[in-house]
Amino acid sequence: MSYLTFTAIDIETATSYQASICQIGLVRVKNGSIISQESILIQPPGNEYSARHSCIHGIHALMTKEKPLFHEVWGQLREELSTTLLVAHNASFDMSALYSALEHYNLEAPEFNYKCTYRLTNLKLTELCDALEICLTNHHDALADAIACAEAFIKLKLGIMPNHSLIKNSKAESSFAGHERITGDLLKPDLDCADKEHPFYNKKIVFTGVLSKISRDEAAQLAKSNGANIDTGISKRTQFVIVGHGAGPSKLKKIEEYNASGSNIKVVYEEEFLRMVGR
Repeated sequence: MSYLTFTAIDIETATSYQASICQIGLVRVKNGSIISQESILIQPPGNEYSARHSCIHGIHALMTKEKPLFHEVWGQLREELSTTLLVAHNASFDMSALYSALEHYNLEAPEFNYKCTYRLTNLKLTELCDALEICLTNHHDALADAIACAEAFIKLKLGIMPNHSLIKNSKAESSFAGHERITGDLLKPDLDCADKEHPFYNKKIVFTGVLSKISRDEAAQLAKSNGANIDTGISKRTQFVIVGHGAGPSKLKKIEEYNASGSNIKVVYEEEFLRMVGR
């Protein structure tokens, strides 16, 4: 089993720019057994995210605004990643992201020694997990994907072949509402019918980012029914900002600036918002 010593790696990016690494998952395997796991959040260049990418992996600018940049964590990763066999699923993407990030920060790029479980099987990670009876708990979380990749590689190297009959029908990626602009009657507060004790009653609310559970119009209707006065842009008079995936760093910075100058803007994430409106 000594040949089954490697590090499984998975990388998530914030945008289509491959240097925009925002999460690295590492699973270390020695003699065929997982000995450690690590998830590292990284601030991508400019802390910029695309809504599509945030919707896929659930990471957004507020989660990484205080996290280190890639070049600040590379020192602790360089020796391991350049001297250990790396295993990744669709490794060409992960290796390309590493090389791109190294180039972006003008860092010397080592030669990576890696294997790819996709090339070994020609199966998507979800299909491979089905075929090898591996539990994939949170697909597109870098650590969860790295764990699945490690388990798959161990089984493959032990001669366990994927059972294609176990592969479930592929499910389409979840659809997410976009950045619809709120217009018309949704911008007019419904104060007559709303509960005056609700936190949103007669409060100025702004939506930013992409909501994953409901459309922005539906969310606005729920806020309106609770007396919210919905605005289309953040100002010093804003009292709540409902944040979805891919919220722009410029808007988040604006919240900090207004609060520093005396405003009291509360950031509410989608799950909390849905609880507040009874969904």
